[in-house]
Amino acid sequence: MGNKKRTFVKIQCSEEQRDNWKAKAGASGVSLSEMLRIALDESKLKSRQRIVVDPNLIRELARIGNNLNQLARWANQKKSAAQAVEVVSHLSAIERELSSLRRFIEGGPDAD
Repeated sequence: MGNKKRTFVKIQCSEEQRDNWKAKAGASGVSLSEMLRIALDESKLKSRQRIVVDPNLIRELARIGNNLNQLARWANQKKSAAQAVEVVSHLSAIERELSSLRRFIEGGPDAD
């Protein structure tokens, strides 16, 4: 790096991570700082694409979720009825699909 002025970068990590990184750097014969500089200089970050979603769609999903919760409460109160078991089963499947959709909307295509 020549005579360029150096500065510090602070990161948060667990003590275990720090110790593992130090051990890895030591095993390679470099300092932790040097190992991190090399790793960061050579890394190629994949940018996350955000999907623009209509706020009305988000509100509608929230309404659907609230309705599902009400139906689940009803089904749980009717535990003795065979229909309630079927309703709970379908509600669980719908909840999984909605959760997957929500993760996709919030985090982009790579969220799952």
